[in-house]
Amino acid sequence: MSFLSPRATIGALCLFPAVFSAPLHAQDAPDVQTQLTQIQASLQQMRTDYDQRIATLEAQVSQLQKENTQLASQARKPVAQAPAEAPRGSFETYPPLPGRKPAAPDSAPAKPLSKAQQGAAKVESLEDKITAVAPPPAAAAPTPFPNLGGKDRTIDLGAELFLDAKYSSQSQNPDNPYSGVLPNGAEGVPRGFSIGETELVFKGAVDNLFRGEARFVLEQEGNSTSIKTEELFAETLGLPWGTKVKAGKYWSNVGYLNDKHPHEWDFVDLPLVYKQVFGGQLNETGAQLSWIAPTENMLFKFGGEIAQGSNGYTGTYNSNFNQNKPRLGTLFAKTGGDIGDSHSWQGGVSWVRATTGSNTANQATYTLSNQGSNAEGATVNQDLNFNGGNTTWIADFVYRWAPFGNPTSQNLKIQGEMFWNKQSGSMTSSFGCGDAGNEACAGNNFAQNQQGFYTQGIYQFIPKWRAGYRYDRVFNGTNSYGLPATALSGSQIQSGWDPYRNTIMMDWANSEYSLIRLQLARDNSFGPGIYNNAIYLQYIMSLGAHGSHKY
Repeated sequence: MSFLSPRATIGALCLFPAVFSAPLHAQDAPDVQTQLTQIQASLQQMRTDYDQRIATLEAQVSQLQKENTQLASQARKPVAQAPAEAPRGSFETYPPLPGRKPAAPDSAPAKPLSKAQQGAAKVESLEDKITAVAPPPAAAAPTPFPNLGGKDRTIDLGAELFLDAKYSSQSQNPDNPYSGVLPNGAEGVPRGFSIGETELVFKGAVDNLFRGEARFVLEQEGNSTSIKTEELFAETLGLPWGTKVKAGKYWSNVGYLNDKHPHEWDFVDLPLVYKQVFGGQLNETGAQLSWIAPTENMLFKFGGEIAQGSNGYTGTYNSNFNQNKPRLGTLFAKTGGDIGDSHSWQGGVSWVRATTGSNTANQATYTLSNQGSNAEGATVNQDLNFNGGNTTWIADFVYRWAPFGNPTSQNLKIQGEMFWNKQSGSMTSSFGCGDAGNEACAGNNFAQNQQGFYTQGIYQFIPKWRAGYRYDRVFNGTNSYGLPATALSGSQIQSGWDPYRNTIMMDWANSEYSLIRLQLARDNSFGPGIYNNAIYLQYIMSLGAHGSHKY
């Protein structure tokens, strides 16, 4: 049975005296008596319903008053006291609903209300009180920026700790070199139990013009643990025209996955192409200038970087430290936007160039896995010394879907990147030449052409649970090392070998601060007919304030 609203009921009740004050005809007496009986029953039912509703509303008001008291006690500054409570029974005891005008003062004495009108008024007053919004806490005082002397400096420092640990079982030794490509410094996940990149992060605003970030990594190296500086930089805030300058040590903004930290990855490890071209991720010390166009519905970002070139483009250019001339530069462009309420995308193109210069002191050194005797008769690993440059192009694309932009229950992410890498210059070998094969020799016209890609999809099918698949492959092409064939015999370099890998994963995130992942993979990066079947179990935990991830 449905009832009229309180206000409509009051109007109906006010009409009853006018309707039933007229004389009744004798012949209608039985029908009128029946109607009166029905009306009296209806009034009794409404009175009962009113009493129940008033009791419920009064309980809700009591609960809201407790919550208002708690909010007021949590405010940083005392909130201005509310006006004195009106006498009990007044219609304006509680704030009016939004849009309703407060009752105008009336000097004339109020007419007495019927019991029905008093009940409806009480219901209305309780409803108004429930819909009233609690007074907001007082706004915090603005943060004073430091003077030149620093006496007014306010600390603005956030700290985060990311814990990463793994267990893996692999059919091949991950320390073995990849086949068909020069060694690149990429690190694999060790077998058994190990800790991954446990990160300690400090970041915050320096003042109104700058912010800083320092990120330190604890890594397992054999049976010991080392601490490395992964990122340490300062960047500008609020420069005009959408520009930003960053300087220090940081992940380059090229590609899509390159500037993502390990706890942001969707898989335990990096794609093969990142390992074989960059030796992991491109992490350099230098300066970056970027600009974001002032558009509303689309992203247009352009930027460039200049860096020392001493932290490992291909994991080998380690000699440019303490040199005046930087040896690495990048350019990147990114665009993206939304498609309706549920879809979004981003694409980009990047260019990277690194050189050793003409000075042999800056040459890149590749240590091969094979051993031999040098001119002194000692058994050593073979070293290939390279002078020249690398040029890499990257195209990346990401698509995301979430119902009406809410990824809580379900979401989908599809991403992929394509690399084109060309390395050219001259090469020398530490041994492998001469009649005895133990003499050093120099070659020329070294050229290596690589292409590689990966594509992956991650689907969250229910809250907290995701599943994903990744396919990646590298095409090493036909390389010309410019050295006699005898100089490279027995090494892991095999021109034309194109490794590939299939990976599936499933993870469960109890919250945004904890994740457990299971991953299975099979690849043949170690050579023809040599397959590495791997299973990984990983957890990632986050402590402290955790900012949102990049797109």
